[in-house]
Parts: sequence; C-alpha cells; structure tokens
Amino acid sequence: MGMDVTAVNPKDPDNHYFRANVWGWRGIHAFMSMACSDLYGQELDVKMCYNDGEGIPSHLVEACADRMQDLYNEEFKDLETFNPFIDDPTCPANLIPAYTIDVKRLQTWINFVRNSGGFEVW
Repeated sequence: MGMDVTAVNPKDPDNHYFRANVWGWRGIHAFMSMACSDLYGQELDVKMCYNDGEGIPSHLVEACADRMQDLYNEEFKDLETFNPFIDDPTCPANLIPAYTIDVKRLQTWINFVRNSGGFEVW
C-alpha cells in the first residue's frame, strides 16, 4: 500500500510517476509541508495525506519545487536520513523508526514535482 503520484502535464514523459509507501510518504509530505504549505494552503495539505487525487496545481509546482530545493540545500543535503517525527511526543516510540526515509528520496521528489506540471496523489 502506498501513494501513487502522477504528473498532470510532465515536461519529461519518462518522469511522470512517483511512488512512496505509506511510511515514506509521511516524511516526504512533511518535508513538502515545511517548505511550501503556505503556498497551497492547509486544506490541500491535509488532503494530500490521503490518496484520493488531490495535489498541487500546475501554477504552483515551480515555486513549491524552488522552496523545497532551498530547504533541502540549507538543512538536508548533508544528512543521510530524515524523520519528521523523531521529536514528536504524540508519535509512539515504536513507530518512529518506520517513518525514517533516505534524504536522497527528497531530491527525487523535488525533481518529480519540478517536472510534473501539477500532480495528483492516488
């Protein structure tokens, strides 16, 4: 089970699809929220936690990708892993390791978003 993210109007047809399992999506989504949720709003941010076709529209993807790249370069590029729940007291301790993702996946995500022309999370 996971999140299948499809590009709406990809610049590169070979980069039209991104998949993350449900554990990994939490970290990718948290990273995206940190960088640019103010661009697309709280309602859409919450909706992208589910796989019902919501996503960032084409007119926002470039700005969102730019912000994610800036955040990645400033805070993440020298890390090996990322876990948004490591300091979250509401997350059960036994689940915290499951949310850890390889930071390289974040760069893959940024590249996908930049190429997507808008995307939908299924």
